[in-house]
Amino acid sequence: MPAAAAPVMTARKGIRIPWSLTSSGKKRRELREFVAGLASRALGILDLHERKSFLEDAIKRTFGFRRAEVLVRPEGPERFSTASTRVRDLLARVLGTLNGIGKPFLNHAVCGRIGATALLGHIDGTYAFAIRQGKKSLGLLVLDTSPQLQLDPELEQLLETLSDQLAIVLENSNLLRGKLELERTIAQQAQMVQLGEMTARIAHEIKNPLSSIKTIIQVVQEDPEVRSRYERDLQLINSELDRLANSVMQLLNFARPSPVPRGPVRLREVTEAVLKFLERDIRNAAASVCNDVPQTLPPLAGDSSVFREIFLNLILNALQAGGAGTHLVLKACEEILELDTERFVSLVVEDDGPGIDPALQTKIFAPFFTTKQRGTGLGLTIVRRNVEHLGGQIMVESPAKDGRGTRFLLHLPLYNPGMAQLEIQNPDRG
Repeated sequence: MPAAAAPVMTARKGIRIPWSLTSSGKKRRELREFVAGLASRALGILDLHERKSFLEDAIKRTFGFRRAEVLVRPEGPERFSTASTRVRDLLARVLGTLNGIGKPFLNHAVCGRIGATALLGHIDGTYAFAIRQGKKSLGLLVLDTSPQLQLDPELEQLLETLSDQLAIVLENSNLLRGKLELERTIAQQAQMVQLGEMTARIAHEIKNPLSSIKTIIQVVQEDPEVRSRYERDLQLINSELDRLANSVMQLLNFARPSPVPRGPVRLREVTEAVLKFLERDIRNAAASVCNDVPQTLPPLAGDSSVFREIFLNLILNALQAGGAGTHLVLKACEEILELDTERFVSLVVEDDGPGIDPALQTKIFAPFFTTKQRGTGLGLTIVRRNVEHLGGQIMVESPAKDGRGTRFLLHLPLYNPGMAQLEIQNPDRG
């Protein structure tokens, strides 16, 4: 006599649903009601991370699977992180396979027929359902149904319907994320305009007196008697004047609009010029720099002076934070964000210093934030502004390796000879 079916209840009460759907109309009805109502319940959760966690937990508990995970293409700046790159590559492989064979899902039987059994091992699951909005692939629903490797056909059909509901949720999440990012960008731009105007006034007020003091010191140094008596003091004054002048220059660079991108720019040539310019700083810090940017890298869109400023700030920041013996590596390669679209260059500036406290990583790009006793706190702010004006993104990861180090990841657009060059207007002109 067959075993009695386990009681069927909703996901909220945490009772597992039996694998077969054919023995009870009530089971089929309750599962279909769950699938039909899942999207509306998920859309009521505004936090995107909480929304994803809710979906995964609800599916896992309702169907009694060992694991349920919704894999989506990372959006925003996060899509360029090291972890996101792995997810993106995995999605490209699985979704590319599904598109190639014209199937809505992969399981052991399907993968065995096409000779792709290793794919399920990569996603650590027994099923992978494509989540699509029309012809657009949004992600995957990965399930671990073990010890069962083959589900009831009616259950597979219901999970396909569930994937359609997930597509609605993910598309809505993308729209919400875009709206939030746009609002955040507009607010940041308004704040930066105000800061820029204020900074420019302050910098000009400081610059003129500094120039006068510098001139007076130079005149005083021409007197042999004064120079012989106060040479050490005069050198110290000159050194401090130069430091203040550099700080004022940073303030002015922060305040002025970025140059218009023109391109093409050869990244290897820029890095070689910057490292030559910084030879003394690198030697004084007892540091070493490995320039692994290839000569064959395609040209980038931009202005060489902008790239020079980016590298100067990143390298000097690493030397100052890392201390004696710091080792830096500059790496770059051409990548594709999606299949045959969005080609760009991925640039990495990585050091083996002490790293950045996780609590501070969200603040390092903010204007005037610094943990140093000296400095304006504008170096990384200027780097991010320049990268974004070039049409790129920048992220930081720390620790980078073995619990130490900092890795800056920059993703920058390739030069396109036919691209329209848009002039960046001076904020003072509106």
